[in-house]
Amino acid sequence: MRPLVPFFLLALPLLAQHSDTALTNPFNAPEDRRRGGEFYRSQCANCHGMDGKGGASGPNLATASLRHAPTEEAMFRVITKGIAGTSMPGFSMNGREIWQIVAYVRSLNVSRSATAARGDAKAGEQLFTALRCATCHTDRAPDLRGIGQRLTDAELQLALLDPSAAVAPEYWIWQATTTSGQTIKGSRLNEDTFSVQILDSAGRLRGLAKTEIERQTLERRSPMPSFRDKLTGRQLQDLLAYLVQ
Repeated sequence: MRPLVPFFLLALPLLAQHSDTALTNPFNAPEDRRRGGEFYRSQCANCHGMDGKGGASGPNLATASLRHAPTEEAMFRVITKGIAGTSMPGFSMNGREIWQIVAYVRSLNVSRSATAARGDAKAGEQLFTALRCATCHTDRAPDLRGIGQRLTDAELQLALLDPSAAVAPEYWIWQATTTSGQTIKGSRLNEDTFSVQILDSAGRLRGLAKTEIERQTLERRSPMPSFRDKLTGRQLQDLLAYLVQ
């Protein structure tokens, strides 16, 4: 039996035609937008450009006004059914994946101009350097290139002020003590019945048999420090303006 959830989600826009209530995206968390960005880059970027600003055959999606998709529900229908008389085809993906693409496309134009107007990106760049953010945001922390396309301003601000509020599993802190007394710390990449694979704090990929582990812990917090009470309101806006540009 095929799963019911994707078909239910695909049917939602059709059911809404008989309702006065417009549908909103049920999959709009940061992880959904990240996954939507992956689907977008593999399925949509050839026509609409990697940045969503349009390409050879697709219009600009990084705008607050889309003629054929003024609502999330309408965008869902466009992706599933295509647009007659244009080069936009329909895509046979499950409902969750399509909603995730909708979430990503919507994130391309959320609050960008407001942040740019409030903050000074040049001053933000200088602050980014002074805080030595690039020390971690190279190989040990999330890549910040294009972060403004993946997260909204509110999510970026939360990440700066309360970084442990929403931490992706790949950045959880794993620590174990082996039967020989060695302490190992890093990021858990995979775990099965018999072993654990980690990227340790020295950047080495390691595999440990569970018989070697005496005890282990997993901390769902971020190693990034909070900048609450460390940045002025103006500095925070400058840093946001630099990150989303």
